[in-house]
Order: sequence, then structure tokens, then C-alpha cells
Amino acid sequence: METLVVQPAPIPFYTVLIFYLGIMAFIGWYASRGTNSLSDYFVLSGKAGVIVSGIAYFATQFSMGTFLGVPGTVYNVGYAGMAVSVPGAVFCMILPAILVGKRLVKLGHEYKFLTMADYLSDRYGSNKMSSFLGVLMLVFLVPMMGAQIIGAGVIVNVFTGLPEWVGVVGMGTVVILYCMTGGMKGAMLTDVIQGGLMIATAIVTFILSVKMGGGFENINQSLMKMNEAFLSFPGNTNYMPWQFYVSQIILWSFFTIGQPHLFTKFFAMKNHKVMFKAILLGTAGMWLSATLIEWSAVNAITFIPGLKNTDQVIPLILQQGMNPFLASVFIAGIVAAGMSTIDGVLVITSGAFTRDIYQKIINKKASDESIMKLSKIVTLIIGLVVIAFGILKPGTIFEINLFAFAGMGIFVVPVMFGMYWKKATLSAAFASVVTGIIVLISLTSIPALKPFAFGFHPLLPAAVVAAVVMGIVSLFTKTPSEAIIKKHFSIFKKVNKQEV
Repeated sequence: METLVVQPAPIPFYTVLIFYLGIMAFIGWYASRGTNSLSDYFVLSGKAGVIVSGIAYFATQFSMGTFLGVPGTVYNVGYAGMAVSVPGAVFCMILPAILVGKRLVKLGHEYKFLTMADYLSDRYGSNKMSSFLGVLMLVFLVPMMGAQIIGAGVIVNVFTGLPEWVGVVGMGTVVILYCMTGGMKGAMLTDVIQGGLMIATAIVTFILSVKMGGGFENINQSLMKMNEAFLSFPGNTNYMPWQFYVSQIILWSFFTIGQPHLFTKFFAMKNHKVMFKAILLGTAGMWLSATLIEWSAVNAITFIPGLKNTDQVIPLILQQGMNPFLASVFIAGIVAAGMSTIDGVLVITSGAFTRDIYQKIINKKASDESIMKLSKIVTLIIGLVVIAFGILKPGTIFEINLFAFAGMGIFVVPVMFGMYWKKATLSAAFASVVTGIIVLISLTSIPALKPFAFGFHPLLPAAVVAAVVMGIVSLFTKTPSEAIIKKHFSIFKKVNKQEV
């Protein structure tokens, strides 16, 4: 069977996409009218309700990787490849909410925290933590945004035949504009629309893939004839041994705690009751979207065989199976996946420089008004760097996304220790993150050291080493002051008494 070649349909694609991007830009302008303070700009002043909180969390967590990179990987692996994110997607909001969410909602409202750096620098009693986190966010989150914008290039290329850089520049420009104007309010309001589109795209793509493959029975028989490994673990090329399977579940659920753009979402929630309702909504959206979109890629193995650029598999299903205008509507759902991640990350990353580095370290007298103005300039600069990264395209969407996610994931260690252990110290926090990142990069990039990961994703052993370092260094360094301990631990005793 030969791959069906479909001619690009630029007019329907541009018509729908321009309309969609226009709506996103309008929402950014609308959000800017109610953005009057730093608290509004970064966390909606802690007033986000159930729908905005739940859908925005899942829309920010899911990205171009979910709709392009992961399906591209699954296409090469078969059913086993679905374990890349499906189990983790079920828990990626539940675990963070249970372990840190309720505490963060309370801390955010009580002490006006706006960023992860606010929490860490306050918990460990030093603004040096802010600058340290800010620098690492620029190192790891710029590539994460770059991975999303690469996906826009892939989509434009498939639907119009134009070079990928056109899509990279176009999407980057729109996201920069509405983030500059509306901040987190603009990001989270657009996320609601984008999240709905993502779910619709996953459902429609799955139905199309089943139809195009001739039904479930025919698809599975075809996969059996092509390669039995497509139907079972560890999949084609032995991609998913049990260690890697376990790694993926832990990676996409537990380590989301260390992602600043997801961490901050808890500060935006109105209260813990809203948070738990948002979990139900967000989890349902994540599970449904991830399962159906990845399953669609498995089905596509049978009717789009031999695809070289596997990141194109989902756009090709939509393009081959639908009227050009309808296909363009749902392809906007994939664009939404990328935009919903970039906007949240872009606002947080600009905040890392303006608030966590500039206001806390460089110019402590800077007013909130000046920081808001500077945030918009920094958003533009970082956005342009992301566009350049997308044009250069140093790796696949999945590879870049995984690298960035793992790099920030190591912050789980100082967050969890800081939240649950009174003796956790600043020196230990620095030592744990530095050690963890060195181990992570070493196990990832040095062939001779890769066996020491024992088949697991390098982030897992790196986090274990970081946790050991955190514990040991804390025992041999000065315990935080009583004021810090009281501020971060006594508050929850009061809450518990009130609840009783």
C-alpha cells in the first residue's frame, strides 16, 4: 500500500486559521482591559473558577507534543506507544493537586505569591533562589516553547505547501501579541477555547481514523500482517520496556509539580473547593484527548504507511479524511494545543526575568507598574528568541519537549522537601537541583553512562540522587529560621483546626 498524497489546500486553511487567530487576538485585547496589577497579570488575582482552572491546566499541560510529537512516536511503535502519556495524563493533575495543590492555593492567597520563584525564595529565605530558577527557566522553557512553534510550521507545510518557517513566525507573532496585552488572564481565557477545540479535534480525528482504516477489526488484522509488534508490548523496535513504561507514568504525573507554568495555575484558583472540581474537569479532558489522539496514530499505520516525517500523521488524517474547510477547523485544535502551552509558559518565563530576577535582585525599588511594562518588552524579546529556535528546529517536537520537561522536573525535589520537611535548607535546595541536572544531562548525553539509568528515563535516577543530596546537605547546614518555619507550616495547622 502506498501513502496517499493529498494536495495542499491553502485558501480554506488560511481562511479558518486567520479567523481563529483573530478571535485569540481579540480575547487578549479584552483581557488587557481588566489587567490592572501584577496579580492580575500573573495569576488573575487568584479568582479563577472551575471551568477556567480545569481547562486551562489541561490545555497548558497538553501541547503540540500531544497532537504531533507523541502521535508521531506512537505511529512508529504501535499500541505500546500509547503508554508514552495516556496513563500519566490521568494523574498529571490529580497528583499535583493532592500533594501540593491545596497548600499552594492557601499560600498564594495568604502571602500573594505569583510565581514558583516567589514560593521557593520565601520558603528558603533568599532571593537568590529566584534568580537561580529564573535562569534555568530560560534554559529549559525556551526550548519547550520552541517545540510548540515547530508544530505550527509542520501544520502550515502540510496544509499549504509553504516552508515551515512561515507557520513558526505566524503563530509566534499572534501568541506574543495576546500575551503582551492580556498576560495570564489572556492566556487562561484563550485556553478555555483552545481546550475545547483540542477535545473536539481528538474525537473527530479518532472517528476518521477508524473509518479510514476500515473499522477496528480490519485495522488490527492489517497491523498483525504488517508487524505483530504493533499490537503488543514492548512495541515495534522494543520501544516500551517496563522500565520506560513506568518512567512515563511517573514523568507525566508526579514531575508536573516541578513545571513553573503548571505550578502557578494553583495560585490563580479561587479556593481549594474550586481546585478539586477543576481536577475532575481537567482530568477528563486530558484522558479523553490523549487516548483518542494517540490511538488515531496507531490506526493510521494501516492507511498512511511509510511516513517519513511522522510529526505529520495527525494533520494528514484530517487532511485526507475531511472537506478542506472542516479539516482546517479541527487542525486549529492542534494549533490551539501549541498556543495554549506557549502562552502560559511565555507569561511565566517573562515573569521569571522581570519579577524574579530584575525586581528581586537587580532593582528592588522597581514599582509594580514598571514591572508590568517591562514584562511586555521581555515577552516580546523571549517570543522572538522562541521564533528563532523554531526556525532552526534542532530536534523533533517530542525530543525537545521531553528534554525541557525533564529539566524543570528536577525542581520537584526542593518543592516537596520545602513543603513537607521543616529542616530543608537553602544550600540543600541549590545543591539538589545542580546535582540533579548534572546527573540528568550526563545520563542523557554520555553513552558510557546511559546504562546507569537501568532502563528508566534519566529524570528518575537524577531525582533520586537530588533527593539524597537534599536530605544530606540539609542535615549539615543551618536550619531555616523560626519565622520561616512558622510562616510555611503553622498556617496549615490553623486551616486544619478550622476544618475540624
